[in-house]
Amino acid sequence: MPFDLFSEFPQSTKESWSHQAIRDLKGKDFDQSLKSHLWERVELDPIYTREDLNGEVPVQHRFHKESEIPGLPPRQWANVVSIFPGDSAEQILDVLENGAEGLVLHLSGFEDLIGMLKGVKPEYIPIFIQPIGNPIAAMNAFSTWVEDQNTPADQITGGLLWTPSDLVFDQGAEYGLAVEIFQELLELAEPFPNFKSFTLKTSRYTEAGGNPLDAVIFGLGELIELIDLSGESPEKVFKKMLLEASVGDSHFGEIARLKVFRESAIALCRLYSIELDESDVTLLAQTSHWSKSILDTNSNLIRQTYEAMAAVLGGANLLWTKPILEDSASDLEKRIARNVSLILKEEAYLDKVIDPAAGSFFLENLQMKILAEFQDGLRILEEKGGWLAVLKSGEIHSTVRSHREKIQNEVAGGHISKIGANKFPATGTLNDDLEFEFFEEKSHELKPVRASYLTELQNQNML
Repeated sequence: MPFDLFSEFPQSTKESWSHQAIRDLKGKDFDQSLKSHLWERVELDPIYTREDLNGEVPVQHRFHKESEIPGLPPRQWANVVSIFPGDSAEQILDVLENGAEGLVLHLSGFEDLIGMLKGVKPEYIPIFIQPIGNPIAAMNAFSTWVEDQNTPADQITGGLLWTPSDLVFDQGAEYGLAVEIFQELLELAEPFPNFKSFTLKTSRYTEAGGNPLDAVIFGLGELIELIDLSGESPEKVFKKMLLEASVGDSHFGEIARLKVFRESAIALCRLYSIELDESDVTLLAQTSHWSKSILDTNSNLIRQTYEAMAAVLGGANLLWTKPILEDSASDLEKRIARNVSLILKEEAYLDKVIDPAAGSFFLENLQMKILAEFQDGLRILEEKGGWLAVLKSGEIHSTVRSHREKIQNEVAGGHISKIGANKFPATGTLNDDLEFEFFEEKSHELKPVRASYLTELQNQNML
């Protein structure tokens, strides 16, 4: 028989908790001692109670569709891994037999996919295409391979990890040309109703050092621009869209950000009179390159794990756990990355609960604050003429680069602790397995880099 033990204790208000904290501080300033900021713009209190929800009722989100197979857990995410042109069919089958549940194919469009993917059954796993060069060539090669497999078109899942702005940031091309390619890709993917034609990439900004809040604002701004310029049906665009984000080292902040990212995308759908359930939107979350350091591999593994955990708690449908230098990672590093998802399922049981992060006063309040930031950011973006106008003015590049420079300087100066790099360094010298590369970026580019890059330069006496 259950007992209500809480009735034995008097209820305490937030004000009474705050007064107790002030007494314990013994004269120290409450705000300066206990309050902090997330991503420089979201104020965090030291105490949260039900009062902080402002009367809102916590929502248990259902980001994953219920399985048609009885007995499976209520939450299912796919553990995806990268496949590069040099990988053999034997290697690909090996990773699928040892933890991988989906593939990211890095394709130029000229690979022999029949030989490379021999034995792979596309009806059982999601397959994503990461174009190396022309996305149309990569998509054509994939379509040809799928036809050769005689797999029903509606059983093909996955998507194209490409967005029109890739051409702008990678090649300096005009956005209008990129939109024309987008329209052609929509047509090429039309035979596959469950295959996503493009990806709303927010990791482009965070991996280049941008503020994670700005990353979602810029991503949603690009989506609005794309719908307006493409002339395509908004419903078609939304249904063929894959959300994507990289998850950094602000663990609870990232959980809330991912949830609000999906919520904002669905709210945007409704503005176009399109009704989508939250489980109709697919979110791919990858671990961050920006948060890692080439000075300490072991610390990277820890960051990799709690970033993946934040991704799962934030509702990711697809988890892409990446070694720091993915294309040159050792077999051991790739295996460890694959195993992170298995640990979260088989040891942490995060798949057994629909929404493990629901109901937290702190996270629920944080989500409301982040949502307000997104709404304000989009409003300001539209007042300036929209995402494309801000891009052409150079403001997006300058915003990302100024934030990158600020964080890198703070890490180099020791104002931000980076374990294994500027605090408690593991070796004192560059990791022997990783080759240092100087960061170079053209005016139109936003390239991935690390927060610890200047610290790494100092370590090598290159500054």
